[in-house]
Amino acid sequence: MKISKKIRLICILTVLLSALSIVFFYKCGKKETVIEFAMFNGSNWGVAVQESYSVIDKAIEKFEGEHKGVRIKYESGIPKEDYSEWMSERALKDKMPDVFMMLDEDFENYINLGLIEKLDRYVSEDSDFDIDKYYENIANSGVFSGYRYALPYEAMPTLMFVNRTLLENFQLNIPDNNYTFDDFYRLCRMITLDRDLDGSPDYYGIYKYDWINAALSNDVTLFSKDGKKSYFNQEKLAEAIRFVKSLEALNGNQNVTKEEFDSGKVAFSQMSLAEYRTYKSYPYKIKKYTNFAWDCITMPAGKSGNNVSMIDSLNIVISAKSKKKRLAWEFLKTLTYDKEIQQTLYNDMPVASVLKEVMESKESENVFKENEDIIDSKLICHILENGSEKPKFSGYEGAISLADSKISKLNKEDDIENALRILQRQMSKYLIQERGKT
Repeated sequence: MKISKKIRLICILTVLLSALSIVFFYKCGKKETVIEFAMFNGSNWGVAVQESYSVIDKAIEKFEGEHKGVRIKYESGIPKEDYSEWMSERALKDKMPDVFMMLDEDFENYINLGLIEKLDRYVSEDSDFDIDKYYENIANSGVFSGYRYALPYEAMPTLMFVNRTLLENFQLNIPDNNYTFDDFYRLCRMITLDRDLDGSPDYYGIYKYDWINAALSNDVTLFSKDGKKSYFNQEKLAEAIRFVKSLEALNGNQNVTKEEFDSGKVAFSQMSLAEYRTYKSYPYKIKKYTNFAWDCITMPAGKSGNNVSMIDSLNIVISAKSKKKRLAWEFLKTLTYDKEIQQTLYNDMPVASVLKEVMESKESENVFKENEDIIDSKLICHILENGSEKPKFSGYEGAISLADSKISKLNKEDDIENALRILQRQMSKYLIQERGKT
């Protein structure tokens, strides 16, 4: 009997040791693969957002569920204004993340430094990927010097919003989506009135609409895609500037303020989708837009152009030094190409999806209807399909700032053509200087 118990105990210990050995060798032999992802906190579009990590976390959960033994690691809490410096430090230490969000101002520099992987081979070899599922202009924002370096994660269209209540009070109709500069000027002129005769208008036609908006919808290209050339000396740009100056003249060149816009005294306003979706949400909805109804339309078209506006995007890239590029590509697809993740992004964040299939879905049609919003999802699709991509070459913001500083000082009566010839020479010098820095 004693021998039997001893044998039984030995058998039990043998089984336990075998089990422990299997677990030990399994854990040691099958190491976890880590993909590092870098992102900044908050919104890329200058608006307040809550839980900016929620969509990313959902994408990570889905990716890890489909790729056993792979873990996505990211560092949270990096403000956007610190992100560029944080990434530069990583680059100097040769510790670039495998996948990371790409700020526009760093895009060209990172390409020139060889820090970003070219994606053309992945796009052409992946049978489960179709680049045409993105909006073309948005997808092209990741192309530089003929190569694709990035895929788009978020899209940001610019829209024209209409104070429907104000137009109705003036017995004016909202313009259709094919309206022109002349149509727009006529409406603004009829609204801009000094009813109390104090020398200042009581109502205004437009708030926050500038020469860049007008130039885009008059078929003006300001720069080459690589930022090496500028095209300011052209009549179409002069026409667009005159149009904006004529709108400003209606106000007696008085600066229309945000307070006047918020109080319902302005008929039209250019606004990004992010601004609209943020300000229409609680608690802003309680404080704003309670005394008037809004509608949404395209931008007015110039004589040489169409009803188009600028489309911006936030792109994501793969590090050229990543040792796990195939897995990095799969995660990049989860973020930017997965329908479920992109639908969640559109539902929960003040942005537009980069995928046609998502924006045209039944679920997307209800995003605004459920909140009693006036935006037609089909209109957003139209704007994304036909919009003009924002340039992403290094120095673009500085170049636009230089141009704006010169153009904003012009009056309708000035010799705008001559001013543009001078600006073209100044811009050429500026771009050459910027080339020298990269």
